[in-house]
Order: sequence, then structure tokens, then C-alpha cells
Amino acid sequence: MKNKYVLLLLCLICPIIMSALDCSVCNKKIRGKYIKTEKDVFCSRRCYLSTRPTCAECGRKCEKQVFTFMNKMFCSRQCMHSKFRCYTCSQGADNMIGLQTVEGKQVLICPSCHKRKRCYYCSMPEDGAKLRDGRHICRICRKTAITNHNEIRRIFRQVRRNMGIWFGYDQKHPIELKIVSIQELSRRSGSIYLPADGKRMALMNHEQQITEKRYITGKKERYVSKERCRIFILESIPQTLLADALAHELTHDYLRHNKGKVTDLANEEGFCELMASLYNEKMGNRHLNKRKDQQSDPVYGDGYRKMRKIYERSGNNWRRALNTIKADKQNYKR
Repeated sequence: MKNKYVLLLLCLICPIIMSALDCSVCNKKIRGKYIKTEKDVFCSRRCYLSTRPTCAECGRKCEKQVFTFMNKMFCSRQCMHSKFRCYTCSQGADNMIGLQTVEGKQVLICPSCHKRKRCYYCSMPEDGAKLRDGRHICRICRKTAITNHNEIRRIFRQVRRNMGIWFGYDQKHPIELKIVSIQELSRRSGSIYLPADGKRMALMNHEQQITEKRYITGKKERYVSKERCRIFILESIPQTLLADALAHELTHDYLRHNKGKVTDLANEEGFCELMASLYNEKMGNRHLNKRKDQQSDPVYGDGYRKMRKIYERSGNNWRRALNTIKADKQNYKR
């Protein structure tokens, strides 16, 4: 009787054993040594490796461990670090932070470099370089920074000419360009609103002298007898940011001469950012507009997003966006 129960038990277990020892890849019956994982069994190392992912760096199969970063798999930490290196120090790290350079390129920064002081222009980690006025600058911005004052003035003339051709900005009245340090720009700005990030690259300054003329009929007429328009621009600005800042400040000049004094600061700065973004698009620097979209500043950021929506809803007509801006009417002639 006992032998019958043993025989019955073997009959029940044997099919389970036999089915469990079929190779999960080639379905061959496993004899001798085999490789077992949580879900599968393999008759050979070859079958096992055929199910493993391929390392994105060395091309070998990830046999023991798999390291994943940015949707890519690696066989070792060394391969992962070799594929993804810090843009600043060229060292590998397990955790990387993605940043965008002034050229619009997406790069990775290691946690150590991420703690460094940031570039004044693009917020990338600096590499020890400083400008004459003490500002930190990264190696990317340093490559394209315009230090020659004659070249800055040439770019200013080019931007003004383009704004006149593309958007009808007046090019007749004189505008002085003053290239200054951060200390001088801060002094000139005074109590003018400062963006949330505490950075300013340029400033438009208008000075007008209004004269009143009286006629024997009793009629009075006020007109601008003297005007001085100046743009103060930081020295050593990367070329694309220089053009963006000049387009922004030239729009302030356009508003002052065509609308008067704008009553809402967010609308004025937002419209200036909009026109600078349109200039960037025409120049092939659309990546700079991503920075504008991401601005958290309630004046520059919110103002830009508001004006951008109006511009897009009106069929990409910037003049319709301009018509939504309210300004104090000018009661004098130019």
C-alpha cells in the first residue's frame, strides 16, 4: 500500500519537474547544469544572454547588473559614466542634472558642479572665469561674448535696421548706445523694476524737453524741443543675447514714440519680450524664447506669456497685441 502512494506521488511531481526544466529560450530539455532566474530557466549561458539588454556604451550584454539612465541601459557603472559625463568637469556621476546652454544645447551637470556659482547669462556652472566687473561667466558664454565695443555697435545698427525692415520701427531719430559695467548699469537703473532673478542686461533711457508755444490767437501748442534716447548695454554679452536685449530695448523706444508712456509695466515688458522673441525666430534663435516661456517673473514672465497668447489668438499679428496696450496720450508734437 505504501509503495502505491509513493508511485502516485512520483507520477504527480514528474510532469512538473520536466516542464520546469524546459529552456525558456530554445525549449530544449535541460540536462545537467542550468541557469535559473526568478521567472525563467536556461539551458546555457548563450540562451541566458540572448534575453539580456545590450549595453549602450560597450555593446556587450548586461549579464549581471543593469544600470539605467535617460532610457539607456549599461552593463556597468563605468560604462554609464563613460557615456554621460558632466559638461563642466567631464567626470561621470550617478545623478546628473539637465541644463540648457545659451546656444540652446541640452547638457548634463554633475551634482558637484551644480553647486558652483552660476554664469550671469545662462545660469550654467562657472569654471572659475570672471569678467572685469566681477560677474561670473561660463566657458560657453565666454566663447561668444562680444568684448569689442565697435563690434557691439555694429550689431546694434544691424538689429535696429532689421527691426525697421521687419516691423516698421523708426530708424531716423538718434539713439545713443552706451556700453557699461554691471555697476554702472545698476546705478543708471535706480529704482526701476528689477527682474526676479536679479539680472539686467540693458536699459532704455528717454529724456525729453517739452516747450510750449503760444499764438496771438490764444492757442497753445506743446512740442518736443529736445530729446535724448540712450540704450545702456552690458559689456561682454554673448552675441545672441546681445541681439535679444537690443531688440527688447528698441521696442521700449518704439512704444514711447508711438504709444506714449505705457500705464501697465507687465504689458510693456511683456510686449517688448514678445517682439524680441519674434526677432529671435527670424534670426534662427528660437531656443532663446524657451527661456522667456520659463520665466517665473510676474512682470517679464507673466507679461510675455499674456502678450504671446494675444499674438497667437490674433493670427500672429503683433500690431493687434500692440493695440491692447494702454498708454497716457501725448498732448504734444514731436
